[in-house]
Amino acid sequence: MACGGSKPAPNTTPAKPADTSASAGGKPAAAPELYDRLGGQKAVVAVVEDFVNRVAADTRINLRFINTDIPRLKSLLVEFVCMATGGPCRYSGVDMETSHAGMELVDAEFVALVEDLTATLDTFKVPAKEKGELLGALGPLQPLIVAPKDRLRPASDAQLAKATAVLAKLTDKQAQDLMTGAIAAAKRGQRNYADQLFSRVEIIAGVKTVAAAAPAFREGAPQRIETAVTQMPKDAAPQPKTVGNSDVDDPSATQLPGSLKGIITVDGKPLDGVGLVMLYPVGGKYGKRTPKQRIVEQRNKTFSPRLLAIPPGSTVAFPNYDDFYHNVFSTSATQAFDLGLFKDGQSREMKFDKMGLVRVGCNVHAKMASFIFVIDAPAYVPVEGAQEFNFRSLAPGKYKARVWSEHSTEPAESEIVIKTGVNDITFDTKGDAPKGPSPDKFGTTRQPVAKK
Repeated sequence: MACGGSKPAPNTTPAKPADTSASAGGKPAAAPELYDRLGGQKAVVAVVEDFVNRVAADTRINLRFINTDIPRLKSLLVEFVCMATGGPCRYSGVDMETSHAGMELVDAEFVALVEDLTATLDTFKVPAKEKGELLGALGPLQPLIVAPKDRLRPASDAQLAKATAVLAKLTDKQAQDLMTGAIAAAKRGQRNYADQLFSRVEIIAGVKTVAAAAPAFREGAPQRIETAVTQMPKDAAPQPKTVGNSDVDDPSATQLPGSLKGIITVDGKPLDGVGLVMLYPVGGKYGKRTPKQRIVEQRNKTFSPRLLAIPPGSTVAFPNYDDFYHNVFSTSATQAFDLGLFKDGQSREMKFDKMGLVRVGCNVHAKMASFIFVIDAPAYVPVEGAQEFNFRSLAPGKYKARVWSEHSTEPAESEIVIKTGVNDITFDTKGDAPKGPSPDKFGTTRQPVAKK
């Protein structure tokens, strides 16, 4: 917890409101913060514990948390309530709008959470004034975290009927509950959420068993890859932030007399993120590059490497080293795919034959992103932020340079001349790429709801 120290033992008795009468000096005493009137840190911890337990038992909302790190959630809720009520905590999570972007929450789910919290406050006999202040602080969040209706796309009645028929044949209780939730979400138009629940049904019951229901949850998504998952070593070392460098992948047999160093900027400012420089000899010939076996891992809700450069024909494994599910996908024109749900060191592979950029995302966690560049350039080097890049062995002559940053929609192109010795250059790119999380695999925006 951001308040510091070890987790205190819960105190189920909130403190009585402090005396705010005039002080001995004749001046009114400062009104205590809501945090203190609720009972301080121990009371906040106890309230959060009870609230999360209620949510876990509430069938209106509990499926939302089946893929959640519950201890982490409790810690963040303690921080948030502490800070929101004037306590000494620092909230270490992202803002509510960003954290709920892409979740497709509806009003009924928000109401369920508020009612569960109200029941918790009543259990602890929180006075009406303090209860009203706390609930009042949550009210303004509703329009910021509930999805606008134009982002919801309900499944058709025909699709829902087929899914309901499949539900009637399921015998596993967990699969039944998940399928019931998936159908309800699809009916409301929560396509992303419905697909996540249905994917869990597939894991339990088998893909073939529930195949007839798939159109209700998959229409509009990229092709689903149903190959068997493989198990990767859980003690594998983390991947670096960038992978793919011609000096390393296909080093020159002999040291060539030219070299090039420099930086990438974005609209004249230092690069914040990752970029790639590709060089093609003008009028020259270069051999076909050898396909690679590479990895893009999911670890701590992050893809690594963030930037991967590979030649056509390369195969990439996507292991998930977290103990909760991720859903790797891409809607890129270069190659669209959906690898489904897997976790705990499981992995699926994809072969990349077509040249171009593939933006990879997670359909469960909107902030996750990785960029795979499939290229045939004979010379290429990734760039991290304002760090200097280096091509250490180049033949003197003219080159076409293609330079990309994660803030650019397309690589910037220019012609440069490499002379014998060290050459120095700054490549500037446009910052015209959309900011924030990419759309989900159905093409629905996951940008936070705009504040009014």
